[in-house]
Amino acid sequence: MATQDSRIKIKRSTVTATVPTVPSSNDHTDGTWIATDIYKGELFYNQADGVLWSRDDKGVNCLSGSVAVTLSSAQVLALNTTPITLVGAVAGYAIEAVSVSVKLDYNSAAYATNTNLLIITDTATDPQYKRDSLLTQTADAVWKFPVVNPTSGTQLIANKALTASVVTGDPTAGDSPITIFVNYRLIPA
Repeated sequence: MATQDSRIKIKRSTVTATVPTVPSSNDHTDGTWIATDIYKGELFYNQADGVLWSRDDKGVNCLSGSVAVTLSSAQVLALNTTPITLVGAVAGYAIEAVSVSVKLDYNSAAYATNTNLLIITDTATDPQYKRDSLLTQTADAVWKFPVVNPTSGTQLIANKALTASVVTGDPTAGDSPITIFVNYRLIPA
């Protein structure tokens, strides 16, 4: 096994949807490298998106991404009409949610009707995660979402955002904010 014992820095980006690249040479001092080029074994952290990347013999790989999105009660009440983007589309990649949890901060009224929360890729026919009757809760709580096995159609789609929505019409009545936590990876398309 060959091991390189040197210091390779962790590169960072503050620009949304920035993906590291494979350089055209193996020498970062030859003038051909751009700011996003990384060595094999080097890490690249996109702090704007919370995504960690690395490079191996096969190319650049997404190791992990995470996001926490808080929705106001007004946003929850419009979730079918106006789905909320959790992870924006990344060119050339499909977004696979690895785990999803939600925290409800109960205020004073539970949501009624249309309370099945979905985590779904924009334009997909099958959600990645679904939690039934989540919004009807009447106390603070945190829940883990169960994964959905696709029945037919599409679930992961390249170049599309990951969103939160509800199954049919908008919820009614409730006034509690929720926070959705997603750990995900990006799969090359």
